[in-house]
Amino acid sequence: MSPTTVPFPPARRQTYTFLRDARRTAHVYLLAEVDAAALRAARGPGGPSYVTYVIKAVAEVLAGYPDARAVLSDGARPRLTVFDDVHAKVLFDRTVDGQRCVLSGTVESAQTRTIEEIQAAVDSYKRAPVDGGGPFASVRRLQRLPLPIAWLLYRLVLRDPVRRATLQGTFAVTSVGQEPVQVILPMIAGTLGFGVGRIADSPVVRDGEIVVAPVLTLSLTFDHRVLDGAMAAEILGRVKHRLEHWEQ
Repeated sequence: MSPTTVPFPPARRQTYTFLRDARRTAHVYLLAEVDAAALRAARGPGGPSYVTYVIKAVAEVLAGYPDARAVLSDGARPRLTVFDDVHAKVLFDRTVDGQRCVLSGTVESAQTRTIEEIQAAVDSYKRAPVDGGGPFASVRRLQRLPLPIAWLLYRLVLRDPVRRATLQGTFAVTSVGQEPVQVILPMIAGTLGFGVGRIADSPVVRDGEIVVAPVLTLSLTFDHRVLDGAMAAEILGRVKHRLEHWEQ
């Protein structure tokens, strides 16, 4: 049986363009296991998503790290633009024209928002239509362009560091949802990206005894051109501590 060759799906053109940009980043990866018992107790049945808690924890931690809130403008004379606000880019699994793809939304000033406000922002993207107006309208326009033009427009729009931080976030968060996948290592075009693995009951040691607790693997991808490993590890450690000591 002969193979079938088809044009590249328009619904995936924004991902193709993003990854072309992300390949220019110097990715380094870190992993940490998070005891999610405190989160499970805080959210209760049917409460906010674990991703929402990660967004809030990361935003609070990054508020104390100006170097990690920087956007790199690369080139012959590279520059760093440091922002006061912490914007979170969140990835969503959506279906466009019958094609499964990734779309993104931004939770602005996440460090000042409550858990409920962050969840409301996340839900607004989950419920938003992928056609017509709404938050995905600009992405849909990009999907309709030929790839060379889409890439050129992408570069022009994100050349301004303020626009890049607003659209791409100070950091990004992605998750594997309910799939039985322990770790996801995200690609990034910015400075920081966090991956949230599936929560599963696992053996942990508490006070010298082995108990069963909900555990998730939290990954951090960072651009080594902007941050050194020691600071990135410290940030991941503080996010882990914040998640593990969440108060209801």
